[in-house]
Amino acid sequence: NGSGKSTLISMLAGGFYLREGTLRHNLGGETYKALKVVRFNGAYGTTEFPYYYQQRWHASEREFGISVRDLLAQEPAVDEKWRQELYDLLGMGPLLDRTIMVLSSGELRRYHLAKALLSAPKVLVLEAPFIGLDPETRELLCGLMDLVSERLGVSFIMTFTDLDMVPPLVTHVYFMKNLTCSAKMTRSEALALGAGRAESCIQLPDFPFTGRRQVSYENAVVMRNITIAYGERTIFSGLDWTVKRGEAWNVTGPNGSGKSTLLSLVCADNPKAYSLDMTLFDVPRGSGESIWDIKKHIGYLSSEMHSGFNDNIPAVEVVAGGFADGYAGAGRDRVGEFATSSALLEFFGAGHLAQRLFPTLSSGEQRLVLLVRAFVKNPDLLILDEPFQGLDSGRRSVAKAAIERFCSDSDKTLLFVTHFPEELPDVIDNTLELRRN
Repeated sequence: NGSGKSTLISMLAGGFYLREGTLRHNLGGETYKALKVVRFNGAYGTTEFPYYYQQRWHASEREFGISVRDLLAQEPAVDEKWRQELYDLLGMGPLLDRTIMVLSSGELRRYHLAKALLSAPKVLVLEAPFIGLDPETRELLCGLMDLVSERLGVSFIMTFTDLDMVPPLVTHVYFMKNLTCSAKMTRSEALALGAGRAESCIQLPDFPFTGRRQVSYENAVVMRNITIAYGERTIFSGLDWTVKRGEAWNVTGPNGSGKSTLLSLVCADNPKAYSLDMTLFDVPRGSGESIWDIKKHIGYLSSEMHSGFNDNIPAVEVVAGGFADGYAGAGRDRVGEFATSSALLEFFGAGHLAQRLFPTLSSGEQRLVLLVRAFVKNPDLLILDEPFQGLDSGRRSVAKAAIERFCSDSDKTLLFVTHFPEELPDVIDNTLELRRN
């Protein structure tokens, strides 16, 4: 992370003025049409209508805006036959009549791929294309890239944080470090070089927390016969789920199965929770507690949160904001909060990012800072929705070890979502599998 991949992409797209050297696009015609970049970050909102991360869960907001079909209709296509074929290849049928706001993060990526591929650009640049995609959709995307490369002559430039994510379609690889590119090598040469890199064992010190009184509870979450529907679409139906104190759960399922919706109920971000038969920390929802009474016991990270977070403040201030979760309570020890935030950034190997402004960080660095924020108040319940998105292997290993260390305390409860089984912390002892309706 921070090696310069995103900077290189921006340069290729003409986003930077070159101080020296030459950049030539031998694409003919208008470069902006021939070369397209898909970054996948922050796609729910627009300049006119900014996005806040709880927005997906508010019914009045979910239906705001035009449909996916109408949005894609604004994009020029090679021809209408290709438009329909692309929709079929990407499985867009069930998504076309929904608004952008109701799409899951994985479904949203499919929308952006469709938007970029309709006109069959000569070069398509994809930043971390497989992040947030379930195995079925990753396989679908690989097949689609093979097809458009062979049939339409589209060339691909892709960025990855790990070699094991590089698909067979890739012919050549550059490694980047400290804003410098390696010599060009073939895919087989790159894989051979990467095979010699052993993953080291991570030894972490104690967490730099000050003491905090833990909440007394037996069950972190109890849901009884929970049904969530928006319009004619049912997300899940008749769900019963109990999470006991100290348990560590893997919440799994394909894109669009309702994982993030389920976690939004637990995090007090979804107003539908008030009408459901559920309790959090042994307290029934709707019994007079505020969302802050709930959030003060929870550390949380998700793609929706990342998309909605773009404050122009230093990373250490982003982390310290986790003490309040947006609520500026009186009597807080700001000096102590910043000291703990700085120490926790160091603990995660990110101390050098403390004074960097959040928007200037790479996507992976931002994700790491928001992960640190989830830990900062020593929460009773840690909810991590695809927390390792965009992290390189070294930072992912540290983060995974930190989660395992944190949850070695028998009083800590964990809800964890990932599409990559190898990312699961060793402390996971239960699984909830959701299916797409």
